[in-house]
Formats: sequence, C-alpha cells, structure tokens
Amino acid sequence: MGYVIQHIGLFPHWTVERNICTVPRLLGWPPEQQRARALELLEMVGLPPEEYARKMPHQLSGGEAQRVGVARALAADPPVILMDEPFGAADPLTRSRLQEEFLAIQRRLRKTVVFVTHDMGEAIRLGDRIILMREGRVVREAATEDLVRSGDGFVKTFLGSESVLLLLECHTMEEIARPAPSTIPEELPRVPGAATVKEGLSLLLESGAPMLAVEEHGGILGIAGLKEIQALVRRGR
Repeated sequence: MGYVIQHIGLFPHWTVERNICTVPRLLGWPPEQQRARALELLEMVGLPPEEYARKMPHQLSGGEAQRVGVARALAADPPVILMDEPFGAADPLTRSRLQEEFLAIQRRLRKTVVFVTHDMGEAIRLGDRIILMREGRVVREAATEDLVRSGDGFVKTFLGSESVLLLLECHTMEEIARPAPSTIPEELPRVPGAATVKEGLSLLLESGAPMLAVEEHGGILGIAGLKEIQALVRRGR
C-alpha cells in the first residue's frame, strides 16, 4: 500500500529521486529500473526530471514536495493508496491545483484510494463514495451524491447550510447543459464541460451574463444558466 500524509515525510538527506525510490529499493529493484520509475513519475506529477531529480527536499516548495510525496506513493505500483489529509497544509490555490492534478492522475491510473479529509468539499470533489464518521464510528457510507441528498438527521446537520453548494460540486456543467441554438453571442462566457456546476454558478454571478456556453474539445456542447442550475437543486431536494 502506498501512502501520502499531510506533512509529506520526505527524507531530508535524500534527493528527490532517491525519496521516490524508497519502496522500490526495499523491494530489491535493479538501480536502472528504480531510476526509470522515478523519472517516469516525476513527469507524471508535472516536475521535469532534469530539473527536480537531484534536488533536495529543502529546495522544494510545499506543492512540489507534495507532488514528490504522491510520486513516492505510486513508485511500486501498489493496488491501494492511503492519503491522510495530503493537501491540508497547502494554501487554497495550491490545494486546488493539487486536487486537479490528483484527479488527472487517478483518471489515468484508476487506483483504489482511501482519502482522509475533514473538508467536505474536498471529499465531494475527489471521492466516488464517502464514509462519514463520528467519534470513530461509521455513521453513513454512500455514493457522493446520495450522501449529499440524504435525509439522515446527522448528515443534514453535518452538511448544514452548505448542502446546496455541495450538491453543485457533485455535477458538471456538461450534465446540465441544454442544446445550444444555431448562433451563440461571442460575448457569452465560456466554461469547460468538466467544470463543476458550482464553478459555473460562480462564473455566472461574476460575469453577470444570463447564460454560459459550455465547451468540450474546443466546440460548444450546449448552454446553461440559472434556470438549469435551479432545476438541478430542485431535483436534489
């Protein structure tokens, strides 16, 4: 099992490459195989090997160090990865970027990840299923959207007034978009189809536009506005 923790835990006296190779070394991999794996993973997490392989941990930013931690967890290709508050110490911008990168890696590798977090928004953004715990016991285990829609008293209290926004995190703009008309005004704001509905709502409010053009692969997939978002919320109640 691979693991990633909040404070990363890189060995300070080892280079980035050697840190990534920790488990492969313990497993007796040949040195050339270890190096090839480290360089491959550095590329995967967005750190150019020629720039980062020989760096020491103290030369890394917090976000860079966390990427190395993720690479180390993946080094031996474990079937399960435990991530315990891995992005909790990052600033909001870095945290959002790390979450996006994690999702991209997960889409590619399809690993089973046990992700521990106290941030419900993070759980909804990253998880397929969520286990809600109270005093060390499992209170509810469900698919992400089912949990947000739950009528369970404790769950509703736990989610509180954020339940609607959390529901918007569960859906993407492409899910709520309706077919676009034959012509779309050039000034209409564009939003990726993969963006969450919460992100779409934020863009709507910021731009003051009545509608967003939902894009996919460089083309217009459809349009969506407050009407579509309100319909989604009503279905969730």
